[in-house]
Amino acid sequence: MTNRNLRLAAAAIVPLISLDVSAEGFEGDWLVSLTDQKRTLVGVLEIGQADDGWQAHLEGGPAKIEIDGDQITVWADSRDVRGFVFDRKLVGRLVDGEIEGSYTQEGAAAQKEKGGPWRAERLGVEEAMAADAQPVDLSGTWTATQALDFRKYSMALTTAGKQWLENYLPYYDQPDVRCTSIGLPALATYTFPFEILDTGNRLTFIYEYQGQVRRVWLDGRHPSDVMPPSRMGHSNGRWEGSTLVIETSLLDKTVRDFRGELISENARIEERYTLSADSTTLTAVITVFDPENYERPPVRRRQWVRNNEAEIFPYSCDPDSFYLTMYEDGELDMYVERTDRRF
Repeated sequence: MTNRNLRLAAAAIVPLISLDVSAEGFEGDWLVSLTDQKRTLVGVLEIGQADDGWQAHLEGGPAKIEIDGDQITVWADSRDVRGFVFDRKLVGRLVDGEIEGSYTQEGAAAQKEKGGPWRAERLGVEEAMAADAQPVDLSGTWTATQALDFRKYSMALTTAGKQWLENYLPYYDQPDVRCTSIGLPALATYTFPFEILDTGNRLTFIYEYQGQVRRVWLDGRHPSDVMPPSRMGHSNGRWEGSTLVIETSLLDKTVRDFRGELISENARIEERYTLSADSTTLTAVITVFDPENYERPPVRRRQWVRNNEAEIFPYSCDPDSFYLTMYEDGELDMYVERTDRRF
C-alpha cells in the first residue's frame, strides 16, 4: 500500500490532531501500517507523556508502550472474528524520523498471524480545506475484505463508560443475539455484503445482516419533529471532493461493537468513504463522537470490493431459540433481572 493510500485510509480522524512536526523523539501522532502475509492493517498511534511515563492510544484505545532510547515496543489488543482477544506486539526503532520494525501475535487466537514488518510515519499539521464536491459512483454491491482494520479491543472509556461495561454480558445482552437491531456503527463494520442504491438526493444502503435499510440524505434535510430516535439514526451525506462524508445523529442507545461499550443518545457518528482510482475498492473510516462514554473517539476501518455478482440474501433470525436455551438452563429469572443492560 502506497503512502498516499495509507493517508487516505487514515483521513477519517476528525478533527485531525495538530502537532509540532519539529518535535524530536516519539511524542506525537503516527500513521502506523503493519503487514502480514495476507493483508495490511492501518491505524493512528498517539504517543504522549504522562506523570508515570509514556502513554499510547491506537485508534482511540489505550495501548501499552515501552520506550528505551530509540527503541519502542507497543502492545495493541485486538479481537478476531471468533471472539479471541490477543495482542499484536510491535517492536521497532526510530530512524530518521520514522519508525520501522516487526510485529508478532501474542495470546490465543483462532485467526493465526505469522507477523511481519511494521512502520510508522508522522502525521503532520494539516488544515481542513473545503473541497468542491466531486461525487463518484458508489452504487452496486460490496463484499468485505480483511484489510485495514486493527479491530482494537479496548477503548479509552470515561468513568460512566467503564461502569456500564463492568456488568455487561455479550451473550445475554448484545442486541443481535435476541434478533434486535445492532444499529450503527456496528452494522457498518460487519463482514456481510451490502448494496448501495443512488437515487439522486439520497443513497440507500441495504445491509444483508438483519435485513436493515438505511437512507443517507444528500440534500441536507432535517428529520421532522416527530421522528423518534432509532438504532440507525438520521444520516446526512455530503461530498468533500470525491470522499463521501456521512454524519449520523438522532440515535437510540445501543452498543458500539462486540465488547458491549455503550453509545448514548447524544452520540454522533462520522463515516468517510473513499473509492479507489479504479473504482473497485471502497474504504471507510468510522468514528464515534460520544464524550459521555469515551475519552477519545473510537475508530474502526473497513474495506470492501465491488462485486455486482454477489447476492444480498434474506436474513432470518429466530428469537425463540435464544430464549428456549435460557429456559432450559433455568436462566430466565437472571435474564429478566438484567433488563437495565438492554434497550
